[in-house]
Amino acid sequence: MDTLEIAHAGATCLVNLIQKNGSFKYRYDSQHDTPLNGYNVLRHAGTVWAMLDVYRDIPDKKILECCRQATHYLLDTYLRFFRSYNNACICENNTIKLGGNALSTLALVSLFEITQDHFLLAVAEQLAHFMLDQRMANNRLIHKRYFQSGKISNFHSMYYTGEALFALLALYRLTQQKHWYNTVRKIENKLAPEDYGVKEQSHWMLYFLELLSNHEASSLYYLHAKKIVLHILENPEYLSWERSTPIACRSEGLMAFLRMKRPDNIDDKALCERCLEQIKENLNRQLAFRLPDGSFVRGGQDRRKNEVRIDYIQHNISSYLHFSRFGLTL
Repeated sequence: MDTLEIAHAGATCLVNLIQKNGSFKYRYDSQHDTPLNGYNVLRHAGTVWAMLDVYRDIPDKKILECCRQATHYLLDTYLRFFRSYNNACICENNTIKLGGNALSTLALVSLFEITQDHFLLAVAEQLAHFMLDQRMANNRLIHKRYFQSGKISNFHSMYYTGEALFALLALYRLTQQKHWYNTVRKIENKLAPEDYGVKEQSHWMLYFLELLSNHEASSLYYLHAKKIVLHILENPEYLSWERSTPIACRSEGLMAFLRMKRPDNIDDKALCERCLEQIKENLNRQLAFRLPDGSFVRGGQDRRKNEVRIDYIQHNISSYLHFSRFGLTL
């Protein structure tokens, strides 16, 4: 099974789901091709990021054009200014979510890397500034704020902080502006001792820690990632849910761990072999959710099992793409 082709087919399916205004056919019943209600800008942005990742390996012009359209829609529809034109943010239904700003930053940075359109980078930097300017006194990132009132919600996502740290570090990788790097290190140095993201099995934290290891192969960061990975390996309840995306996300996270730069004194060959074995098992399970057009259904033993949503495709194509880069076969 050619895992790169699976990723490309999924990205091509997403190209076919783009609509004239740049939004995606977001969610539908795969058996009857019936559109279902809802839209989520966070998943829109994450999908663009994943498609551009596929484009790096297979430079299909249709994928790039689709991502340009989707980015236009993202900025035209959701870019707002909170209290001042200096406070650019992504707002959906009167709500500013950290995850929306973070994944939009990732999408813009990725498209900039390909097109070198500096407007994209400028907007990404403004979104990143907003995420950090909105920090609370304890250096915690605000996950949700209401645009009109400015009120901070008590809502907290298990994913948003990892997404934000990953996006900020991706921006640093491009710009080499030290304040991005220094800030994420400061936040991570507080999160690691708290085992942040461990019980949630956060693949976004693993993406972030992988990228951070490229700049500093610290024992603290490695141990943080290792704890998340061990929780995934030792608590595989997600497999019993029989849903495509939770499996794909763990596949993504485990591969990010395998790519991490280790401190010099680390020998974790046995752990890496366990990870690789689990990744292969996961990817083979994920094939059961794949449809002939390259999309992936939700799965699960409920009425939504035949539902397709763009983020189901996103996470599955990312997992197959990243596996293909190891040069291995299932």
